[in-house]
Amino acid sequence: MKLALHCSFLIVLWFVVSFAQTANNDSLPSEIKLRAYLQKDQIPLNEEVVYNVELSWLGDVGRYRVLEISDPVLTNLKLRGSGSANRFFTDENNQPHAVKTITFYFTPLEIGMAYIDGITIKYLDNKTNQTGRLISQRIGVKITEPVAHGDGKISSGKLILFFFIAVFLIFLIYSLKRYFEQKKQQEILAEPQKTVEEETLEELRNQMRSSQLMPEQKFNQLLELLKGYFKKRFELPTTSAFFEIRLVLEKTGVSAEVINKLEQLFERAELVKFAGEPVSESEVHFFIDSVELLLNELNKKE
Repeated sequence: MKLALHCSFLIVLWFVVSFAQTANNDSLPSEIKLRAYLQKDQIPLNEEVVYNVELSWLGDVGRYRVLEISDPVLTNLKLRGSGSANRFFTDENNQPHAVKTITFYFTPLEIGMAYIDGITIKYLDNKTNQTGRLISQRIGVKITEPVAHGDGKISSGKLILFFFIAVFLIFLIYSLKRYFEQKKQQEILAEPQKTVEEETLEELRNQMRSSQLMPEQKFNQLLELLKGYFKKRFELPTTSAFFEIRLVLEKTGVSAEVINKLEQLFERAELVKFAGEPVSESEVHFFIDSVELLLNELNKKE
């Protein structure tokens, strides 16, 4: 009987010691809490809804670990993004506190009520190795008419800044324009000026050599070009007879060979004009060569 009582006393004593040790190990009991709230419960259509989910507990920051967060079920809202932050502090009783905040940013879709259904958070207690779930309550937010950001007025400081920017841009454009005009003028002055003979030769090669006109048309075009040259170079009227042209050319020192070829040109022109004689392609090329000889010869003298 005494032996049985002694064994019972030892068993009770073991339970008391075990309970005391367990109580000592859990001297800082911890319970995770969930709080969900909006930054504002009334938001204009052109702003965003900020929704915070806050987990807090007494104890070390590493006591709990979030395993899974369900996607929020939304009405009249669209998820733009999310982020999270951790905070740790000690209260007046020197007790450690940990806070984890998950922030969601939503874009309103239209004016009216919008809702965020409960979010489920699955967590792990690293101390007990047990998992749990927390569910937030459904929250509503009122979406109102969009608002203008700012008063729509431009300050005097900005007006002054815009004025100086405009003046600077005008000055810059004017300076660039003057620079390019002067540069172009300098390039023109730097280029050697073409003589009347060079200009007429260029016109002759561009118009006559590549022309697809009939021989009679080419011939008349060549004659007009030559008469125009005599007017520019010697101030001879376009109606001048060839003997007048001959006198000027001889005084200038043009060779007799070139003068004779030009005389043939003017004689042929009389026959074409008054007798209606046709002109062949070979004749046109012959007279073009004759005019080129004249222009090259006079250009050398120039």
